[in-house]
Amino acid sequence: MKDIYHPEVDVEDLENYVPGGYHPTLIGDIFFGGRYTVVHKLGFSGYSTIWLARDHQCQRYVSLKILTAEASLDSPEGDILHYLMKGDNAHPGKRFIAPLLDHFSFHGPNGHHRCLVGEPAAGSIAQSKENSTNFMFPTDAARSIAAQLLLGVSYLHERGICHGDLHLNNFLLRTPNFDGISTAELYKRFGPPFEVPVRRVDGKSGAPNAPPHAIYSTVMNIPANEFNNPQIIISDYGTSFKVADTSAPSLHTPVLYAPPEDFFNEPITQATASDIWTLGVSMYEVLGERPLFETFAWDRDDIFAEMISTLGQPPERWWKYWQNRAEFFNEDGSWIDDFRRISTPVFRRLPQRLWDMGRGETEQTSEWDVAGGELRALENLLRAMMKFEPRQRSTADQLLGSEYMVKWALPAWESQGRQKTAHPTDAKS
Repeated sequence: MKDIYHPEVDVEDLENYVPGGYHPTLIGDIFFGGRYTVVHKLGFSGYSTIWLARDHQCQRYVSLKILTAEASLDSPEGDILHYLMKGDNAHPGKRFIAPLLDHFSFHGPNGHHRCLVGEPAAGSIAQSKENSTNFMFPTDAARSIAAQLLLGVSYLHERGICHGDLHLNNFLLRTPNFDGISTAELYKRFGPPFEVPVRRVDGKSGAPNAPPHAIYSTVMNIPANEFNNPQIIISDYGTSFKVADTSAPSLHTPVLYAPPEDFFNEPITQATASDIWTLGVSMYEVLGERPLFETFAWDRDDIFAEMISTLGQPPERWWKYWQNRAEFFNEDGSWIDDFRRISTPVFRRLPQRLWDMGRGETEQTSEWDVAGGELRALENLLRAMMKFEPRQRSTADQLLGSEYMVKWALPAWESQGRQKTAHPTDAKS
């Protein structure tokens, strides 16, 4: 299929400005009977654009997640969020679930769209790490995030929900409250909206399906190394599902975070266990500098080899079925250290990878509580989360009782709660 529009970087895929696709949204657009006015852009995905809007009824800023017309037909996200909002307020993990403040539908030139109204966030953990000087959160902040993520997933699983797409881009950071400032002050603080023309290849007007210009997302996030008291929001429930209502679920997790059973197309019979694996992979990256599994181009064989290098021998059925095993392992299971590989997984067991997280390589220089056993406890936690066999993985509630959570992660989160003053995500001054 030929391109309709000239492509542009750092904005949504303009080819989706067609019937069934994105709604052509502009700054100043008003929704829901005048209640919400769009003032900036927060981001986009393959099935939505996300806007910062002023809620004139409640005098606050909100996010408007406008689904494509096609996604609006069957996306479970609104229903999942509504269901989660009705859950037990006493569960400490509920506060880390993206709140659904409102929802509505409307008709546009590309079809009928659902809009989910939520709390604006300061970007994702992935963005915050990328914009930092060392790709890391301060040690106690990282421990606190690990606790918050596990508490949030515990709440999801208690409610019978499998998220199905846990990774650093879907972990958002709450922003310092700015409801009291005007739009003009907002632009001074975060920058005004910047536009790029939307141009059809044939030179014709893109109206009414496309806007005259696309808008770059605002940068509101704080660099990871400057976060003292981060508070997270687990977002994006477009592929989530109720475990009890889904007989043959499919996962949409990026391959770097996907559990091994998904590599071999096995039925996802232990749905919440797949969340636990992806959370374990994500938690390593939250706590340290780099991803747990590192490959040249997210090649599936390279990633599975990295899993084995890190965690040891996989189940026999996968070992025998793996067609490209000979590229990485000899018949006796020993590692082939081949410098000629274009992408070169490195043989490193989990204990070594913990030392390689960027927080010091010796006991004397380490930021971890090595003498107190923190690294050993962290290794035990990650091994419990990343068992090859799904049924052997610990549950979220079991993991909350682990030594690492009890002695280091949960106390860091609780200490953060005692220290915060005006807002839970104050940056360093």
